[in-house]
Amino acid sequence: MTDQQIYSVLGVGFGPANLSLAVTLEELGWTGRSRFVERAGDFQWQDEQLIAGADIQNNPFRDLTMPRDTGSRYTFVNYLASQGRLTDYLHLNAKFPLRREYAGYLRWVADAFRGSVDYGESATRLSVVDSPAGEVFRLETGSGREYLGEKVVIGTGRSPRIPAVFQRSLGPSVFHATRYLSSMRRLNGRDLKVAVVGGSQSAIEIVLDLLNRPDVGQVVSVQRGIGFRLKDTSPYSRRVFLPEFIDYFYPLPSEAKQRIRAELRSINYAACDQDVIDRLASVQHEYELMGSDRLRMLTFSEVAEVTPHAGGAVNRLTVRDVNHGTLSAYDADVVILATGFRDFGLGPDDEHYHPLLEGVADRLALNDYGLPAVARDYSVPVRQSYGPRPLRLYLNGLCEASHGMGDAGALAVLSARSTDIVESLMLEPDVVPERDGGLPADGLVAGERLRDEALR
Repeated sequence: MTDQQIYSVLGVGFGPANLSLAVTLEELGWTGRSRFVERAGDFQWQDEQLIAGADIQNNPFRDLTMPRDTGSRYTFVNYLASQGRLTDYLHLNAKFPLRREYAGYLRWVADAFRGSVDYGESATRLSVVDSPAGEVFRLETGSGREYLGEKVVIGTGRSPRIPAVFQRSLGPSVFHATRYLSSMRRLNGRDLKVAVVGGSQSAIEIVLDLLNRPDVGQVVSVQRGIGFRLKDTSPYSRRVFLPEFIDYFYPLPSEAKQRIRAELRSINYAACDQDVIDRLASVQHEYELMGSDRLRMLTFSEVAEVTPHAGGAVNRLTVRDVNHGTLSAYDADVVILATGFRDFGLGPDDEHYHPLLEGVADRLALNDYGLPAVARDYSVPVRQSYGPRPLRLYLNGLCEASHGMGDAGALAVLSARSTDIVESLMLEPDVVPERDGGLPADGLVAGERLRDEALR
């Protein structure tokens, strides 16, 4: 079924990134027609990781809108007041809100935009097609629906990173952390041996949660480093989450960006907060006092091979010490991959672009490395033959490689980024030639060429 309307803005995904975009469109006075398409059956944010005691590691004042408009009705403070919990929250004097509480806030805002979202529609393909109004984007979904739009904002989140050794083993007993709670519910009631791969905040939260489950007999943490390391929470390091840092970072050459990201990696990756490290260290010490091996730490280790064992009932992991090269075996009923997400790039764990861009990849401007040339306003120039207005494609929350570590997954930059995108959307469009009306040799309209040249 084709929705014959041509939307001015078509948003793909309705997590925090495009939810913040919807808020900003409303608050900055956008008058065009907008529509959002979301795979989940209803609004959800980190439903698979709403673990007891987990917080958001972000100042709640840096919410969907407050950094731009302190008087907005969509602030976290207004949410608490609307629920009658503002005084209780302030009395708690917590550094960060619980993840469950913040999920409630995001859902409360999302409910205000329910009429603009089609839930349960999984985007499967994006392409450019002819229409009576010229070339437009066409978005196809798994249910057979089609949407047309002049501008598309991809806000789906990054693809989970699945190390190659686990690719063929994915299933009910080997899964990424983004499927944690639902997968564990299906396994409930068994005496499980569980391996958790990774040294991230998600990994340590999952280890702690597993140790609280009576049906889990043993937890093994497998990680390449010396053990769970402390996150860099210096206010100087955390400047990466400020809009002015994005202005500083964006024009740098690729080599400088890679160096800075490597230097600041412990702000967001393979590192954990002090409170969970303290909790796990205490738990580990107590098990040691009791002579229990319920918690095992396989540090300086990586999984070299995964094979079915005992008639396929368990997964046999061949674990290699990354320094000595020695091998050992461990049998696990369940393997949880807390291994993060993929960036745009050329590294072995990167992807050139989000899979949904495959159908328009031949029209996207590319940089010298063959990756989408993302402009400062998060747009990627699109080659277009004709139409009343230029096609525009934006990446919302997928630009860590080009815009810095604050971009992907960080709640702190949602408001600033959505403001940049909406202000760009509201610019007067350039004129695109009529059909056969003298397309420039490079296929780019004037504004797109300027943005593209700025990237070289």
